[in-house]
Amino acid sequence: MSKQANQITNRFKVADMPRRVKGSWTSMLAAPSTPTVQTVPSNEPLYCPTTRRIILISSVPGVVHGLVRTLSDACFDVMVFHRWEPEVQRHLGSDLLIYDLTATEPQSELLDIRNRLEIEHMKDTPVMYVVQDRMSVHAHELLPSEEVLVWSLASNHMVHDIERMIVRHPAASRQAAQASRRTVFKDIWIDRDKMLVYKEESQLNLTKTEYDLLLKLIDAQGKVISREQMMHDIWETDFVGGSNVVDVHVKSLRKKLDDRPAEPAYIATVRGVGYRLAD
Repeated sequence: MSKQANQITNRFKVADMPRRVKGSWTSMLAAPSTPTVQTVPSNEPLYCPTTRRIILISSVPGVVHGLVRTLSDACFDVMVFHRWEPEVQRHLGSDLLIYDLTATEPQSELLDIRNRLEIEHMKDTPVMYVVQDRMSVHAHELLPSEEVLVWSLASNHMVHDIERMIVRHPAASRQAAQASRRTVFKDIWIDRDKMLVYKEESQLNLTKTEYDLLLKLIDAQGKVISREQMMHDIWETDFVGGSNVVDVHVKSLRKKLDDRPAEPAYIATVRGVGYRLAD
């Protein structure tokens, strides 16, 4: 290629490149100015023994990404949807529905959306609306103050308002769904969805077999379960013979429950037969 051709080619390449100004690349389309949720970084991992479920409806979910992260750090399970789909979201069950209106004009859409949700959504699930700070005064005129989330607030204030809303207006359908999937026996409770077992506030590190054994005993509601039945249901075999495999796993489960065979609080032995829940 000739020297003149190289000069022309390089000129076009330089002209087509974005310009770097103060450390950032300029663009033909300016990015919209959106507030960000201020989060406080922490080096300590947070373990959530229980979580609450929030459905977030946002036409621009990328804008509220900071809010999603803040809520996740505060032990909320957040499900984000671009639009309201009543048949889908009604059956998911949630403690709270949050509708993002930061990309709309609340004065023209707020009441319409609220009325539509009251008709289509479960009436026993609370709803909150996220609005820009400049629209907060008008939103408070149209809605109860507890239903309004102002986007420019610090994250700790938003989380506090959300938690207060859930406590004041518990979602009956969500509670029923949780109760149906949560099993309790004395100070032990089991989250069947997550296959987690807790004694008081401490999580027990059970194996899959120990977990199945415990569920089998609890579901029997005090009835005696023979070793043969346990082998059939859990190990999927009818062979028993001289095997003590059931006894070995029950012993391990008892140890993790801090249960004493001589004075059982959780698992009682029925000699020559099998096991049942202790009285």
